[in-house]
Amino acid sequence: MSREQIAQVSKPVLEQLHALPRWVVPLGTLALVAIGALAPLGLAVPALLVVFVFVAWIAYLSWPAVSSGGRLLRVIMLGLVAAVGVSRFLA
Repeated sequence: MSREQIAQVSKPVLEQLHALPRWVVPLGTLALVAIGALAPLGLAVPALLVVFVFVAWIAYLSWPAVSSGGRLLRVIMLGLVAAVGVSRFLA
């Protein structure tokens, strides 16, 4: 599946997210990261997976349009979410 096809399939979801109040997505993401960091493993893993997939999806869609600094930030975000998940398994 090409990037254009994925963008076309993603368009309705992106439009719904855009229609939400501006604070909903960042606050929801922060809440899921907090659950991933603090909740029991049975809740933490799905929460972190949702955050990882969401950030990866947004990064994939926006990759051609962002600068190298924006790309680096997206890679760092994915790494941080993965690090929190790994640290939960090792703790």
